[in-house]
Amino acid sequence: MARSVLLVGGGHAHVRVLSLLADAPFDDADVVLVNAEPVSTYSGMVPGVVTGQYRPAQAQIELAPLAARAASRFVCGRARAIHARARRVELEDGRSFDYDLLSLDVGSRPRHPGALDSDARLIRVKPIARALGELEHALASLSEPCRIAVVGAGAGGVELALALAARLGTKAEVSVFDGASRPLAERGRRASRLVLEAFGEHDVRFYGERRAVRVKRGLVVFDDGRELPAELVVWVTGAAAPALLAESGLPGDERGFLLVDDSLRSVGDPHVFAAGDCATLRSHPALPKAGVHAVREGPVLAENLRRSLGGEPLVDYRPQARFLSLLNTGDGCAILVYGPIALRSRWAWRLKDAIDRRFVDGFRRG
Repeated sequence: MARSVLLVGGGHAHVRVLSLLADAPFDDADVVLVNAEPVSTYSGMVPGVVTGQYRPAQAQIELAPLAARAASRFVCGRARAIHARARRVELEDGRSFDYDLLSLDVGSRPRHPGALDSDARLIRVKPIARALGELEHALASLSEPCRIAVVGAGAGGVELALALAARLGTKAEVSVFDGASRPLAERGRRASRLVLEAFGEHDVRFYGERRAVRVKRGLVVFDDGRELPAELVVWVTGAAAPALLAESGLPGDERGFLLVDDSLRSVGDPHVFAAGDCATLRSHPALPKAGVHAVREGPVLAENLRRSLGGEPLVDYRPQARFLSLLNTGDGCAILVYGPIALRSRWAWRLKDAIDRRFVDGFRRG
């Protein structure tokens, strides 16, 4: 009897798994991919969608055709509960799927504000596909000029703030807030300086050492008691674990992310694997929640699912000590960061554009 492999979540790692299965399917296994949306939205192109550099469809990978090419099945639905002892996943619509092997690539969610009034206009950037729709609706309904507050100055917050400024120009005043003293603080001072220069050119205001603790209608409240008027708040803070994991009973780290060993297998259940933002490597607990790691985990995940089905020894994922970051500044340029190297140029944007298009287009072939 064929064994069942259940892939929950359509993130970067799982689309890589399916693309590899299209060339070399698992032997004697039924593979099912479950995702809440019919597409996987590539996060690297989202700022370009906001600015209008890409159409939304250009940043999306249709999951049903990809699954079909991999001799797999796609199910559109949101997972509600993982019953690890019974090896079953339950969906919100009541359907359930048994598995012999489960792989999770369900991403993360932004950390929630301390308090959120019911009538506040706030958009959380994840899940990405839903956030894009909410953002488009919000921008269409805002009066001009308007004030937009972006909370979070990591790579995602920086790119989104610059994308909004490039799209709206003088129609909006965009401000960015972060608990750190400088934007992109995790990537070095030169990178931060380039971000601040781009902010200055596009009239984006940056406020460091400001932690938002409450969002009201038309106001953001900070931990020092100060308030900032804002008709729209976009929440792009650090990653938090999905509730699905906390309720699964599977071992997690102190933040609730699923704890996996170097083979990407759960430290508490040999039938469960995980990759992308939802997983924490026990040997590298401080590894950034970045798409580059999810993409690179995909081939290791595919190989270990195959080996697990065959009872073979698993291989290890070795994360890079350094990785290339390319941040879209919304004006035909990009900021390139690699270790201590940081620069901003048009050719960096052309490089980013080529890499991103090639990544997404690769899943549409065949």
